[in-house]
Amino acid sequence: MQPINSNNELSAQNVLYVGGTGSGKSSAVKMLHTTKATDQIVFWDPHEDYTEFKGRKVRRYRSFAKFFAALMAGRKTKQGFKIALTVPETRKSFLKFCEIVKGFGNGEHAKLLHVVCEEVPQVTESVGKEVGPYGWLLSVGRKFGFVVHSVGQRVVEMSKTTLSQSEYKWIGAQKSKADAKRFADEADIPIKDILNLKKLEYFFVSPGIGEFTKGKLVFKKKAA
Repeated sequence: MQPINSNNELSAQNVLYVGGTGSGKSSAVKMLHTTKATDQIVFWDPHEDYTEFKGRKVRRYRSFAKFFAALMAGRKTKQGFKIALTVPETRKSFLKFCEIVKGFGNGEHAKLLHVVCEEVPQVTESVGKEVGPYGWLLSVGRKFGFVVHSVGQRVVEMSKTTLSQSEYKWIGAQKSKADAKRFADEADIPIKDILNLKKLEYFFVSPGIGEFTKGKLVFKKKAA
């Protein structure tokens, strides 16, 4: 299958989420305004981080065939869905996931297709230009209704394509000065401010020089 209906009117909305273990990056994917409960979303989720998403159950598949069938059924509708693929965490499997998803692009579909990719550094082959279907989703997918959400612990272990093609960036607490420096250079945020981020604190960077806000993830208390 190939994507259809290229639409240059669609805006670029890719998001990058980076922070060390415990920084809250996966929680940020779930909680921020970058997605809605009614969106159509697929997850590359080898570690099973997503069981529920904004009050909606995530349907999990452990074979490419069943994932493909579920995605095909979902894209035939205008309804939101949450579909995860959990298979061995290899570069080959990740690219196969991206290739399947790519085939369901449609620039005139009533719903954008959000693609959440967990632990991207684990399936990154080069920190240079990203090639293959993942690189295509990042660089070209906008015209076919894709929004890519790339998640990982270290930005210096991601490709330059992942960084440059993510218009929005969630920067959580960093584990190394090298990661903080790369974000400081990219987002024009003082490196000391990034290094001083505590658990669940973050900067959210929007397109434009100096366009960022600081925040903290707050979890709702469960009723007694």
